[in-house]
Amino acid sequence: MTKNQKIIIGIVLAALAAMCIWTIQSVPGRITEAPPLEKRVMTYNGNTLVEEKDGRVLWELTAETMEVDIDTQDAEIANLDAKFYTEDGRTIHVNAKKADYRAKEKILTAEGGIKGESTDGMHLLAEKLEWKSKENELALIDNAELKRDSDALKAQGDRIESVDGFNKFKIIGHAHLEKGNK
Repeated sequence: MTKNQKIIIGIVLAALAAMCIWTIQSVPGRITEAPPLEKRVMTYNGNTLVEEKDGRVLWELTAETMEVDIDTQDAEIANLDAKFYTEDGRTIHVNAKKADYRAKEKILTAEGGIKGESTDGMHLLAEKLEWKSKENELALIDNAELKRDSDALKAQGDRIESVDGFNKFKIIGHAHLEKGNK
């Protein structure tokens, strides 16, 4: 091997070594996750939420206190007083100890001993209540009970759901229905 060939091989090896060192040093350090942003919340006392569709009020919620996430518009509600307005003009009035409203899905979930009544003499009891706006569905959940004075009807089950204010309804799980025995 000639002197010139040794010099060229030395230069190439030095260049390769320099590229390896540069490559190793230029690899980014460990990426760490940004700390989670603090939840931005507004608190209201005695506030009311209303949902309308095509100019008709679907429901109205009043709360003793309400915490609303500024970014998502989700709400945590204490001591809920809710009114659901049916298409046939009836009103279903419900009370609950607490509720959550998920704005994106338009779902209200209330719990803590649901008690309610309608303007036509219907009485509602359950551990939970769920309102799904997209389906226009109101459901009583866990130890659900519905009584109607007008036709001496009593329905019980794990879940009772309806899309028309309980004129027609579906009982799911441990279903029991009595009618006509006052």
